[in-house]
This record gives sequence, C-alpha cells and structure tokens, in this order.
Amino acid sequence: MNLLKTNNKQRTTNFIVFPRTCNPHYNYPPSFISNPHLGFISSSLNKDHILYTVFLFAYFIFLITIIFFGSINSSATLFAAAKEEEISKENILSKISLAAQWLTEQQRPDGSWPIVTQDKRSSVVATGLFGLVTFNQTTLSSPNMENSLSFLLAHQHNEGYWKATSSFSWNKTEATTAALYGLISSGYGYEEKAVEKGMDWLIKNQKANGSWNDDCWDTCWALYLLLHSGCQISNSVIKSASLWLVNDQRDDGSWKTNLPNLKQFEPLWTTPPVIFTLAQTGQHQNTIIKGLKYLKNKQNKNGSFGRKDASKTGLALLAFTSLSKYPGLTEEYQPEAQKAVQWFLSNQRRSGTWPGGFHPFNIIDTAFSIWGLNKFLLLSVSFP
Repeated sequence: MNLLKTNNKQRTTNFIVFPRTCNPHYNYPPSFISNPHLGFISSSLNKDHILYTVFLFAYFIFLITIIFFGSINSSATLFAAAKEEEISKENILSKISLAAQWLTEQQRPDGSWPIVTQDKRSSVVATGLFGLVTFNQTTLSSPNMENSLSFLLAHQHNEGYWKATSSFSWNKTEATTAALYGLISSGYGYEEKAVEKGMDWLIKNQKANGSWNDDCWDTCWALYLLLHSGCQISNSVIKSASLWLVNDQRDDGSWKTNLPNLKQFEPLWTTPPVIFTLAQTGQHQNTIIKGLKYLKNKQNKNGSFGRKDASKTGLALLAFTSLSKYPGLTEEYQPEAQKAVQWFLSNQRRSGTWPGGFHPFNIIDTAFSIWGLNKFLLLSVSFP
C-alpha cells in the first residue's frame, strides 16, 4: 500500500510500483522473481521492449534516409545557384547595372543616401563616398546629382569640415574626406569655395607624424583623396602620410584600425584601402607586396573574403587591380582578382545586392562591389 498526496490530503490506493524490469543488473528481490502473479508482466514488458526497439531503429533509418537525400537535393540547389558564370565584359556590366539600379532606388528625395537602408537619418559619408563617387566612376546613368550636391553643401560647417549626420558615428576626418571626394568626383575643383575650405581643414588637421588621428583608416582615405584630386607625390603632405602608413604596417602585412567607432573592423577591412592608396604613388613596392601576400592568404576558396563579405571582397578586388605602376604585379595577382570577380558574378541577389558580413551596411556592400568590378573592367584584360 502506498500513500499518494492529492490536494494536500492523503488517500490510499492499490498502487503497485514495479522495479526496473528492463535492467538485467538490478538485484530483484526473490519474492518478486518467484511471484507467479507477476510472470505475465515480465513477459509482456520484454515483448513490448523488443517491439519498441525495432520501431526506434526503423524510425532512425527513416530519418537518416530523409536527411541524406534532402542534403543531396539542397546541395544540388546551392550548386545550381552558385553556378559559375563566364567572366566577360557583358556579364560584369550586367551585374554592375543591376546593383546601380538598386543603389539608385535607395536615394532619398533630398538627394542623400542612408548608411543603411533601415536608418531614417541621411548620411554625409554615404552620399559623398558611396553615392556620388560610385556613379561618377561608372558610365551608367546617374540619379539626381544636383540634389546630392546640395545636400553635401548644406551640411558643410563654416570651418570647412563635415560631421556625421547618420546614426553611425563617423568622425570629422571620415565625413570630410567622403564629402570632398563626392564633390571632386562630380567636377568640383579647388576654385570652388566648399572644396577649398574643406581641403584646407583636412590638411591643417594632419598630425606632425604624417597621419590623421594616428590611424591607418583615416590616413589612407585622406591620402587617397589628396592623390585623386591631383596633389603631387613630392608634396610633403603626401610623403609624410605615405611614410606613416608604411611604418604602420603589421608584421603579417596587414593594417588594423584602432578607431573607437570601427572596433569591429578587421584587417581585411583596412588593409586593401591602404594598398590601393599607396599604389597610386608608384613607390613602396615591398610594403605593397607584403600586403598583397596577406590578402592572397586570406582569400576564400570561392574567391570571397571574410564571411562571404561583399565589402571586403570589393575592397580586395580594388587592391588587386590598382597595381599598374608596378610591372608584373597586375599579372601576378590576376588569378586572385578573377576569383573575386567570379564570386560576384555567381552570388548577386535578384535585388542587385550581394551578401554582407557582420554588418547590415548594404549601401556600403553594394558600392564597394561596384567599385571593384568597375576597376576590373578598366584593366587591359582580354575578354571573350
């Protein structure tokens, strides 16, 4: 007789608790084994146990079969989706055109772009660098550039700099560099007051050691802008910035930003821009080769960089295709460039975008992808 508690009251019932009959190592009491009234229970339990075991085994085989054939079908689908496309001028232009169309659709009525499509605030950096520069370096029809230029000019401060206007905290150097690059790529020259004031502010804020903010990211983009705008390599500003970048290279050939707002930026983010910036000088070949070897070792088998990251892959493609001033290097790294292009051709989404990395910066992903593919087109490559 056992006692069962129900609603805090005790009641009695003829409830028999059986030992673990399925365990052969259990030391059953003699009275239980010899009890003739329990024999049918032991027999029934053994039969049920066998049937249950057979059922579990059959179900297990069934699941394995489903998973196996399902994985084959999934693999076939993935393989078909990532089917390699021919690296041809026509195919590349088609991908660029689709991406540019998506980027055009993200432009806002005031001419600006957000840094991410979910951001309700417009971005000076996105408008200058990823909007205007992207369209100005291609032969595609451009969106409403007049409104874009008006947006940038309206946000310049009296001292000549720009500040971040989006939810992402770019610093003044980044915002000013991006805005100036957008203006200059649109045809604005030094004679324009906005450009003159912005350039003066940028040069005045170069540190004595040649850097901007003691960081490779800010320094390489400021230097890239100055070189793009026509500054001579012999200029002391150019020379000191270049030398600082050379000395900032890490032992493995990479560069890494230390800016607080870019803590998540890995060396694969910051190394390519330094390479294609220094490559404009035609100097520092050993430093550039060391950086290129780092990138080559980091490239995935499918041609991408990072976790199938379009931004990193686009930036790396720019690095591989910016070596015209170094005889032999363009040819040496052409296989890596072609692998990256192949990844872009095989992985573009129907919307025109590509997979990103840890971030939701689809504007940046798309812009840098266009930059890389467009630069590849400009090379003297023989297409089928």
